[in-house]
Amino acid sequence: MLHKYDHYYTYAELTQALEKLQQSYPQLAKLLSIGKSPQGRDLWLMEITDPTTGTPCSKPAYYVDGNHHAGEVTGSMVALYAIDELLSRSSEPEFAQLLQRYTFYILPRISTDGAEHYLTTPDSLRSVPRPYPFVEQMPGLYPADIDGDGMITLMRVATPLGTWKEDPEDSRRMLRRLPDEEGGTYYAIYQEGLIHEYDGFTFESAPSRWGLDLNRNYPVEWGIEARQPGAGAYPLSEPETRAVVEFVMSHPNIGGAVTLHTTGGVILRPPGTKSERRANQGDVRIFKAIGEMAVAETGYPSVNIFDEFLGDTANFNSGAFDDWLYATQGIPAYTVELWDLGLRSGVKMWPRKDKDDKELAEDFAKVLAWIDKELEGVGFNPWTPFNHPQLGAVELGGFHGKFLSQNCPPALLEQECQKNARFFYRMARTLPRLEIASTKVERLENNTWKVHLEVQNLGYLPTNLTQMAREVRAVKPVKAELKGATIIDGRKEREFPQLEGRAGVGGSFSAGGFRGGRISRQKQHLSWVVQAPAGSEITISVTSQKAGNPEVKVTLQ
Repeated sequence: MLHKYDHYYTYAELTQALEKLQQSYPQLAKLLSIGKSPQGRDLWLMEITDPTTGTPCSKPAYYVDGNHHAGEVTGSMVALYAIDELLSRSSEPEFAQLLQRYTFYILPRISTDGAEHYLTTPDSLRSVPRPYPFVEQMPGLYPADIDGDGMITLMRVATPLGTWKEDPEDSRRMLRRLPDEEGGTYYAIYQEGLIHEYDGFTFESAPSRWGLDLNRNYPVEWGIEARQPGAGAYPLSEPETRAVVEFVMSHPNIGGAVTLHTTGGVILRPPGTKSERRANQGDVRIFKAIGEMAVAETGYPSVNIFDEFLGDTANFNSGAFDDWLYATQGIPAYTVELWDLGLRSGVKMWPRKDKDDKELAEDFAKVLAWIDKELEGVGFNPWTPFNHPQLGAVELGGFHGKFLSQNCPPALLEQECQKNARFFYRMARTLPRLEIASTKVERLENNTWKVHLEVQNLGYLPTNLTQMAREVRAVKPVKAELKGATIIDGRKEREFPQLEGRAGVGGSFSAGGFRGGRISRQKQHLSWVVQAPAGSEITISVTSQKAGNPEVKVTLQ
C-alpha cells in the first residue's frame, strides 16, 4: 500500500495521493477530472483496469463513490483505500484477475468544497458551503465554536424548566427528568453556538445556512423544498451531481455500484421510494444475495431502504443517487452507511424501533464505556463551565461529533477501509461477463462455409443486470458481428436476447431432495453461411453494454 490510513485527507492530500498512485501504476490507472466544484476543486475519479485484456469501456465496470455529504469523510478514505489496494496488489493473482476482467471507476470525493470546509473548520454541514435555501443567517441558535477548542459540542444551561439531570454515577451522562421530579438541578441542552437576533428571552434553532443535500438532487422522484428539504432548485441543479450523472451516462459499461456514506454500520438496498413487496421479486432476490456478501465482509446488516431504514414512509426521502441508478438505469446499487459506533458499543441498532428513556440512557452508558475502553476516554468532552456572551453561565461538553459519532476514529480507520473494500471486490465479481465458449467451421462447397458461434454469460447477473433495466429499456440488445468474408446466409450483425446469469437459474433443496426451477438462457448459438477462400481469417465480435465485448478470430479450413 502506498498510503497510510490514519487520518482524514484534505483536498490537497487526496489529490497528491491520487496523483502518486497514477504515477506509480501508469499502465493500470488513469486519473480523470469529471468536473469542477464552484470553488474550483476537481472531482477526481480513478479509472483502473488491465489494458492488455481490453480497453476500459469494453469491460464490465464497477463504480464506487464517497463524500456526497460534506462531513462523511470516511467514505472518501474507504474509496481511496480501494484504489490503493487494487493497484498495490495488482501483481497478486486475485487482484490481477479482477483488473483483467473488469474496470473500476472510483470517485473518492464528490463534495470537494464541503469536505474541505468540514475538515478545516469547526463547522459541520450537510453537503456544500453554499447558502440554501436562505441567503442570510436566519434568526435563532446557530452552531459555533464559542470556546475556540476546534470543535462544536453541546451546551447545558441550568434552569428550573430543564428536562435533563446529571447522572450521579457518571457526570458525563444526562438522564431525563422524571415527570414528577423536583428539588434538583436540571438542565436545558442545546448545540454549542450563538443566537442570531436574540431578544434576551426565548429562541429556537435557526435553519441551516447550508441546507443543500446533494443526495436529494438526482432526477428520480425529485421533490420541491416543501416536499423534500435540501433537494435544490431543480434536479441536477448542482455541478457536482450533474458531473456524476454525466459520467455514468457516458459509461454504459457500469453494471454495479456502491455509494459511501456515514453513519450507522448498515448496508442499504433499493428501492427507497416504495416497499420491497411492490418491487420485482427477481431483483429483490439479487439485492438480498449480494447484500449478504456485504454482511459477511463488513458485519453490517443489510436492509431495504423503504421498509427498514426510513423513519417515515409517508414522507420518504427521494432524489437519492442509489435510487436513480436502479430506477432509471437498472444498475444494482447499494448505499453503505459506514462506521458503527452503536454496534461496536453493544447498542441494539437493528431492526429499528423507538426506545424509551431507560433504553436510551442504557445506550448512552454503553457508548461511554466503549470510549473509555477502546479510546481511553477520548471522544467525550467533560462538562466545563463557560461564560456564554448571550446566555451567561453555561457548561460545554459532549461527544466528539466529527470523528467519533459521524466518522470512524482515526485509530480504527484502516480497519473500516479494509472490510468494506473486500465487499467491493466481491460485488464486482457478480457482474455479467460474456465469453465466446466455442466456434466451429463446416466446409460446404465452392469456398462456402458454415460458421457456428456459442456465447455464454459466466456472471451472476444477467447481461441486462436487472428486470428494472428491461422495464425502463436501459440496456441495448447484445450483438454479434462477423467480418472478413462474404455473408451468404444470415446478417452480418446479429442481435440476440439478453443472457441470464446464475441469479436467474431456478432450483432449490427441500426435505424431498432437489427441485428444479425454470430453465434459463445463459448461452446463445448463432451461425452464418459465408464465402471466402480456404485459409481466410474471419473475426467475430460480440458487443454488449454491461457484459464485455469478447472477440475471436477463426480460420476457414
